[in-house]
Amino acid sequence: MQEIQARNALIVSCMRKAGYTGFGGDGLQAAQAPDNATALPAGAWGYLGTAVAGVQGFHPPKRALPRPTGPAAGSGEAYDSARVDCDRQAAERIGSPSGPGTELVGRLFDESVAATGRDTRVTAATGEWSACMTAAGFTADAPAALPERFRAAPDVTPAELATARADADCTGRSNLAGIWFAVLTGYQQQLIDRNAQALTAQKEAVRAQDAKLARLLAGDGS
Repeated sequence: MQEIQARNALIVSCMRKAGYTGFGGDGLQAAQAPDNATALPAGAWGYLGTAVAGVQGFHPPKRALPRPTGPAAGSGEAYDSARVDCDRQAAERIGSPSGPGTELVGRLFDESVAATGRDTRVTAATGEWSACMTAAGFTADAPAALPERFRAAPDVTPAELATARADADCTGRSNLAGIWFAVLTGYQQQLIDRNAQALTAQKEAVRAQDAKLARLLAGDGS
């Protein structure tokens, strides 16, 4: 969010300096962020939240789309050229944390999730979850398969809501989510310990990036 705000401020300032005084952001602000309860309720860990399951199913929550922050600034070749140049300048000023560090974090996260999926504690809990779902009339070997069944539907259906409610109930009965996240935490801590030096360097790079974005925002992109 802070990066989007800083980028928006830099581009607005640049465009206005280029003579497009009516430019107000061109819809660059972020859409409304999801709240913790509905952002990602379903996954390999099962379904979190019976209340959410009964209204959202496996579809993501609908959020307000970004809206333009000001009147149209202009059009044509000169405008397009200025916009491209301002985008480039903003990207250069914002920069990004270390590429290798970011890649390492992503790789370690993927490794932790894969190890969690193979862990016998998780596979046993998933088996209990599957048996519970079958008893409720919804055949499924693993929770991650359920969202795929309904992904193509444009809107939530009664069948989807019923499946999601059963998923949430069976997740609670099997304690799948509790076991899954506890096991994930253990594997992630092991990976953190093994890669402490590189991860500490990445943490410092991210902190420096955050401080840089804060300075850019404080200066309103100037």
